[in-house]
Amino acid sequence: MAIDDINQNHAILPNHQLQVEFLDSLMNGPIAAKEIIESISRPPTKVAVIGPLLSTATEYAASMTKFWNLVQLGYAATTIALDDKTTYPYYFRTAVTEKSYTAARLAFFKHFNWKTVGIIHSSSGAHPKLALLVQQQMINANINVAVLESIDNDPTFAMKNLLSKDVRIIMFFGGSNLALKVMCSAYHLHIYGPKYSWWFQGWLHSTWWDVESPNNNCTKEQLFEAINNNTFYTKTPLYSTSGRISISGKAGTQYYQRLENNLNQSNTSFSISDSIGTIYDAVWSLALGLNRTEQRLNMNKTSITEFDYQNTFIRSVLVEKLSKLSFYGVTGYISFLNGSSRLGDVTISQQQVWDSRTAVAFYNIQKNTLEINNASLKWPEGTPPKDRLIITVIIRAIAPELFIPFAIVSCLGILFSLAIMIYVAMKRHNRQIKMSSPKLNYCILFGCILCYISVILNGMDAALVGYENRKYACIAEIWFLSLGFTVAFGSVMLKTWRIFKIFTNVAKVKLIIKDIHLIFRLVQLLAIDIIVLILWTIIDPMTTTDVGIGQERQHDGQNIIRYRFQACSSEQSIVWLITIFAFKLSMLLYGVSLAWRTRKVSIPSLNDSRSLGLTIYNIFVLSSTGVTVGMLSNNVLNAGFALKAAFVILCTTSSICLIFIPKLWKVISNSLAVGFAKSDHKMTNGFQSVLTNTDLQLEIRKLRLIIAEVG
Repeated sequence: MAIDDINQNHAILPNHQLQVEFLDSLMNGPIAAKEIIESISRPPTKVAVIGPLLSTATEYAASMTKFWNLVQLGYAATTIALDDKTTYPYYFRTAVTEKSYTAARLAFFKHFNWKTVGIIHSSSGAHPKLALLVQQQMINANINVAVLESIDNDPTFAMKNLLSKDVRIIMFFGGSNLALKVMCSAYHLHIYGPKYSWWFQGWLHSTWWDVESPNNNCTKEQLFEAINNNTFYTKTPLYSTSGRISISGKAGTQYYQRLENNLNQSNTSFSISDSIGTIYDAVWSLALGLNRTEQRLNMNKTSITEFDYQNTFIRSVLVEKLSKLSFYGVTGYISFLNGSSRLGDVTISQQQVWDSRTAVAFYNIQKNTLEINNASLKWPEGTPPKDRLIITVIIRAIAPELFIPFAIVSCLGILFSLAIMIYVAMKRHNRQIKMSSPKLNYCILFGCILCYISVILNGMDAALVGYENRKYACIAEIWFLSLGFTVAFGSVMLKTWRIFKIFTNVAKVKLIIKDIHLIFRLVQLLAIDIIVLILWTIIDPMTTTDVGIGQERQHDGQNIIRYRFQACSSEQSIVWLITIFAFKLSMLLYGVSLAWRTRKVSIPSLNDSRSLGLTIYNIFVLSSTGVTVGMLSNNVLNAGFALKAAFVILCTTSSICLIFIPKLWKVISNSLAVGFAKSDHKMTNGFQSVLTNTDLQLEIRKLRLIIAEVG
């Protein structure tokens, strides 16, 4: 048909007629080479070669024709090996190759948001090189190729690798025999179904799996179950359906109808080959190239009829003209501007029934557009698969019904502490207040406020401050709680230490320890804390780690929801915590020791030694228990927060109550109408009565303590 159409077209090669000599390669490479050599050896001189059909035969032929300066055009061979211009410098083809098929696959993958794929291929022939080409095209398109496996005979290892890496979108490049083994393995390993999408080359027969194979341990029914609605195929359309008129003057549909009519009239039983359109366009490509070559040669007063097998000039002109060729054929747009292999449109079909495939998408390579026929496209469970197991991480926050009450209690604790501070400041001249060291009382209350704030900071998770800012709340919590404990407990401990020093001092009768001395020692304790915290923050800054909560919840086999919460940690957090705990523990143990040694000291109405001792015992018990429980529940979201917050609030509030409530009660209950002079008079009388019953030296120490407290 193509030869007739060209010879009847007076605009193409005027004064020339194309003649064809048919050779039968018997689908065998060596025979194809033999046939070409014999044809070259006999007249007339050939100017080009078209074919053969198979890629292997074409490689044999194209590797030889170059030695006779013959241009060769292919119409069916798709192997990428023929793109090697070093080996096949004068080879062109109208067959759509893997570059076009991969472009169509990429468009399909992007449409369904598939970003992870796997490639398995035969280890023989051009398949390894083809797989590498496809891999590179995928990578260039930002598609992750998670698996690239070569298969010799047994696909088990490759299939298990696909399974272990959870690859759902799989491309296979190889022959039908190996494809049978692959899909049989897929059946037994359950690598098929609604979670998977398999992609094969379109030249595989529509019933390639419907064969009896003694080496296969799968029935045809099992194979069909594995491929049904799961497998896709890429191939070039037989003809263009766009309605656009081709170079021959007819549209693709008209050409195909004419072809069918000719076959019907000839009463032949031959089926129409998949390459019937590309061979028509290949002949037209050669004719157009020869026509432009003839025009160029005529300018030099020569002709293509002067070609012989040693004429490199005419061959080079023909190669140049073909390289610049661009026209619209019956199969679509034909051009060799991007190389010797034509880029063409692609039809994507799906195996939906036993013996045929259904076209579900069309890729226009010129416009780079993909048209999907959703009415024809079928998915096993109605929805397309995901390219991988979708893991959704949900960061859980502390339950509002838990955080809000603790935050309110902490705020009330802060207000309570501030109220006591204000009251103490207002009553600073009161005898009961003045003799309980107001400056250190302020320090105790300030430390308690820091501890209350740490509870609020502990509950400020990603829901309140954001995922990225949670680490700053972690750092602030450590600082506030550590400094708050040191300030509050340090003040209580130092007040007890003063009582101990004065009442155990035998030699230094004039020993007086004022508040300023205790505050200086408190600053020293704080300095240790601050140095450790600064080093921790700089060297090993606190950050967050996501900790799993309970079981993973899986939906439809394609999605997993993982619940996490942010836990505060650093690389060496255990070392830093041990350092801080060791320092705090030494303070606690020393405080307990002081409380025990001053347990019998009691000066009614003048100091709070008894309440200080009880406070130290209280802090020791609650802090030890709280740290233990806190460490055990650190990876439990709501329970961990509740336990830590409860112990901090309980320890802080009980300490405030033990120290200040008795003192405030005395201030409120006692009448303040009596003047300071009368109070001094009663105090003197009290001491006089005590002096009659108590050792004089003890009373001197008590008076020293009174002076220190007041001072």
